[in-house]
Amino acid sequence: MDTPRVLFVDDDISVLSALRRGLRPYCRDWQLKFCQSPVEALTVLSEFEPWVVVSDKRMPEMDGADLLRKVCEVSPEVIRVLLSGYVSEEVIFEVADVAHLLIPKPFEMEALAMLLRRAICLRSIPLTLSLRRQLGAIESIPVLPAVYQQLVAHLNNENVDVDEIGRIISQDPAIMVKIFQLANSPFLGFSGPVSDIHSAVMRLGFEIIKHLVLCHGVFRQCMAINKAERNRLLQRSMQVALLSRQLSMVCGCARAEVEKSFTLGLLHNVGALLTCTGMIQPDSDNSDQQPQEEDVAGGYLLALWEFGDDFVNALIYQSIPSAAQIVTPLMCRLYVAKLASSAMEQGISLLDESAGLDRSLLQSHGLLDDVLAWVNELENSEEKRNDS
Repeated sequence: MDTPRVLFVDDDISVLSALRRGLRPYCRDWQLKFCQSPVEALTVLSEFEPWVVVSDKRMPEMDGADLLRKVCEVSPEVIRVLLSGYVSEEVIFEVADVAHLLIPKPFEMEALAMLLRRAICLRSIPLTLSLRRQLGAIESIPVLPAVYQQLVAHLNNENVDVDEIGRIISQDPAIMVKIFQLANSPFLGFSGPVSDIHSAVMRLGFEIIKHLVLCHGVFRQCMAINKAERNRLLQRSMQVALLSRQLSMVCGCARAEVEKSFTLGLLHNVGALLTCTGMIQPDSDNSDQQPQEEDVAGGYLLALWEFGDDFVNALIYQSIPSAAQIVTPLMCRLYVAKLASSAMEQGISLLDESAGLDRSLLQSHGLLDDVLAWVNELENSEEKRNDS
């Protein structure tokens, strides 16, 4: 069943009628189903197999959040959306672990149409059904305890500095992901994505970020990761981010593109964070000719949180860009930075054959000369530091 399908649940028949009429111009290729009862929705769930379930929150028979929890138990791969006429901090934190998106009422049909288009993008990501279900069942992402302590301590000060918050958050990619998830979704009625942490902090406000840290209990979840492994992941993400940023500057990228490379480098191993906590268990038989499932899982999360396709595809194909249908410079720079980081750990040159650099790929996309110049500059600087 490849036809996209969405199930709407609302006890108000007038709302369902408005959805039926209003979405018709946007969803000609979709199968739409409307239920006035949560119990009815659960009955048709397995037969209809929706890609997306959109539910009102306040219904007499069953609260919409409770309905989505039951949907998650039965079909965790389904994208879960909650409609609410009253959006407060309490509501946000009540449903943050069960609803992928919270859309305030009244809503624009175009906003729902964009959501459905995003669902198609999510379905196009090369995930096995098993991995898709595992990702759909994730409640929260682990973060490092030290970052929590720093953030909470700073937010409790009288003089709170946005740049300092950004600096603290940027130390850990998992925290950044959660902040971006809310800042780039309709939880608070924002429109248009943000891709830098300063703007995300300004959007959400200090109190929401503080509560986000406290209420999701990621501090405790992070303890499930071995401390040495935790620190290794953090150091690797920062190293790849810095290398990607340096390479972007050598390539003559504009400032926005340089910062995009840095952000993507910080987030490049978010899939590894999920596997380290046991939240997902990738297929050990994953082909060498396909993207790694850890990377695909990370790409899925970014897509769900409404990062752009350039971010998503670059993360998915960071280990094997030649497998991507569309190879972008952003993807290639992350690929090179990741290989450079690995080569540095092994104590070899990125130009050694054993490093695995795909020169023909870089040549075909006009990046090889810049990459070679950057590698020489990087390794000369490393030699000087070692000599001194």
